[in-house]
Amino acid sequence: MSNIIQENIKNSYLFGCVKYKNEFSFYLMPIAYWILNHLTYDPEYNPDDWEFVFRGNILNVNDNNIDPFIKYIEVDKIDIDSVNMSDYRFMDIFLFFIDFDSKIFISYFDEIDIEEYLPDDQWIGKFEDPINYLSENLIKKVFPNYIKGSKRSII
Repeated sequence: MSNIIQENIKNSYLFGCVKYKNEFSFYLMPIAYWILNHLTYDPEYNPDDWEFVFRGNILNVNDNNIDPFIKYIEVDKIDIDSVNMSDYRFMDIFLFFIDFDSKIFISYFDEIDIEEYLPDDQWIGKFEDPINYLSENLIKKVFPNYIKGSKRSII
């Protein structure tokens, strides 16, 4: 598992948290997987033109397809109970918090306004540090070396 994590970090995968059905899960995924509405982001993308299946061909993650999306990205899930989180610099690439329960998308990624590519008008997107959306206990578990109040760099 550690070799896969290191390889994904080397390949510019980004770390984030997804809250769904009141459960917090962490994922290490390519930037395109964090864009919830890929139809708006890249209107010319046609899955039929590619052999690769992008996110199970879920181009706009909405209420009707959250479960299949979560199932599809399971391969990118980081089991924080079985991985020694202090072995990695996840805080450096922790850029997203997606709350499917409350329809809130938080991004700290400043190269693309990802928070603007939301599933529908019911969603709220903000450019903000996602660490602010985690409980103190969860922060200690996921980021054992994090010092509360320390300034993080924006990627």
